Amino acid sequence: MNDVTVLSAIEHLTQVGTRQQLAEWADAHLIDNSGASSVLIGFGRMQPEFSMTPFFVSSSFPGALIKTFDIQDRYLTMPLLHESRAARSPVMQDLCPDGGGEALWQAMFRQKGFSRVAVAANTEVRDGSTTYLCMTDPKAGAAQEGESLRRNLSIMTPILHSVLSRLAFEESQKEKDDPAAVLTPREREILAWIRMGKTNSEISCILGVAVSTIKNHVQRILIKLQVNNRTQAIAKCLH
Repeated sequence: MNDVTVLSAIEHLTQVGTRQQLAEWADAHLIDNSGASSVLIGFGRMQPEFSMTPFFVSSSFPGALIKTFDIQDRYLTMPLLHESRAARSPVMQDLCPDGGGEALWQAMFRQKGFSRVAVAANTEVRDGSTTYLCMTDPKAGAAQEGESLRRNLSIMTPILHSVLSRLAFEESQKEKDDPAAVLTPREREILAWIRMGKTNSEISCILGVAVSTIKNHVQRILIKLQVNNRTQAIAKCLH
């Protein structure tokens, strides 16, 4: 990224208002302009317990790695998160086999054919919220290019953190405003059939499960929505 493309990336980043727009921004400015082979953008918290939710993952990023995110285990941890937070700046690392003892993420990245990884992390001291940006194979061959990339990521990551904080807050507010947010996907599906006037027997045939299973789901739906019957459940979710 040169200064012009960085300014353009920041300008467009400040206009991001949805995850879809974030994905479009990442595709245009992190993959196309930076030449990265894969990108992961995550947002979460370091305290009181670690949690991280991917807000954008390119198709080439190792999906299996996301399932191993565990801040307590250096072999399963997120690539270079500790290092970036300790340095308080973006870090880069070449992926060269060291003959043993390498972290799981290093092996996964090398299997994908990646040769370098760049990571930038931004943590808000006040609440522990953390933004994590991981890019593989960004255009930064020479030392000067590497320093330029670090500088650009240092400028961009705090802005990205503000955007993700806003998106996360807006999504949490929507969940609070949606009574059905407490339901599992299966319970939502059953509630939808109830809303269409289907009986437990009919729903059991549609879903291919026992009537008793449907009854149990319905009972849990009523408990979670804090209502007494199916009619009240429908009314509450349509409100």
